[in-house]
Amino acid sequence: MIRIIIVIAALIAGLFFGPEISTNKGYILISLDTYTTYETTIINAVIVSIVFYFLLGSLEWVLRKLLSMSSITRGWFGQRKTKKAERNRLLGMLALLEGNSRQAQKLLSKSAERTAAPALTYIAAAKAAQQQGNYVLRDSYLDQATISQKGCNLAVGLVRVELQIEAKQFAQALQALKELDSTFPGHKRIEKLYLDIYPPLNQWADYINVLTKQRKYLSLVDTEFDSLQLNAHKQLFKQLAKQSGEAVQALWNNKSSRSMRKDITYQCAMLDAFIEWKRYEFAEFFLIEKLKDQFSLPLLAYVDKIQITANKKLILVLEKQLKKDPENGAIHHALAKLKLNDDKPAAAIEHLQKGLELDPNVDDFALLAKILEKADRLDEANNYYRRGLLFLMSSK
Repeated sequence: MIRIIIVIAALIAGLFFGPEISTNKGYILISLDTYTTYETTIINAVIVSIVFYFLLGSLEWVLRKLLSMSSITRGWFGQRKTKKAERNRLLGMLALLEGNSRQAQKLLSKSAERTAAPALTYIAAAKAAQQQGNYVLRDSYLDQATISQKGCNLAVGLVRVELQIEAKQFAQALQALKELDSTFPGHKRIEKLYLDIYPPLNQWADYINVLTKQRKYLSLVDTEFDSLQLNAHKQLFKQLAKQSGEAVQALWNNKSSRSMRKDITYQCAMLDAFIEWKRYEFAEFFLIEKLKDQFSLPLLAYVDKIQITANKKLILVLEKQLKKDPENGAIHHALAKLKLNDDKPAAAIEHLQKGLELDPNVDDFALLAKILEKADRLDEANNYYRRGLLFLMSSK
């Protein structure tokens, strides 16, 4: 309805003003200085202005189309480069898995910037560089991975440490891991990586601390964990025993748990450390104390390994135990050695004879025969030589 009213009003205005305009067309003169440049009627000027307006509009439309075509072209080329980069990334990953590290590095490094995940592509390129032994280039790719994508510092840092461990760059790996630890404290993966770094650096005390701290996060059964812990303590005991007997003894007395001090395997580990570094005085004292407090047959084997000087102290301990268990061949064997060291061959012979009745072994047959031979008891000596030989033949 409104449109009809507008059209009717336009027609009425045309009927009213049309004749007036046709009789009075008006006049326009455009001049510059004294020269006439353009002259026409008002009606013609209006018509020219309208035509010029439409020409400008048409020119604008053409230019806009041309510019949009240029952006489309640029977009097409950009998409083409992105697709090519993704294809090269895929080919590079396949080359890396196939062991062609040189080709993988070339493809991955060139395509990284245009891929959807540039950090992952740079990490793969770093692995390819590591396979070629080019650690400088590896670190450069990892730096670019950190810059190329936000929020990937932890992931790239962990990969850096893992690659350094793989390359046996343990000191560098430890430094990088500590920097990560300060930025991301308490991260489980960081703590676990310490367990791969500390042993090659012989930092066994730190290793034990982390191992104990991370116990609940490690996918290990109790026997596996106990084995790792025992081995770590063995290494720590030896490391300290190399420094001094006092150092390892202080660790045992002040920093070891009560359960560990009562564990025979850890006691044997202590004795092994003392013996390896010839700390015989400490080994002897330790052995006597442990046999006195907690008698154990595995500890008796160390009587043969240690240069015992306090024979009488150890003899008293063993004789006391022998009264509780007179049929123990191992105690008789140990007492025989100690009596022999104490220049009491007759007593040594008695213990050896009793020990052979309870627990025969080739070494004791030979030892007893030698003692008897020195005592000019040749018939008895030959008898034990024969018995030892027969025992050896029967045990094969």
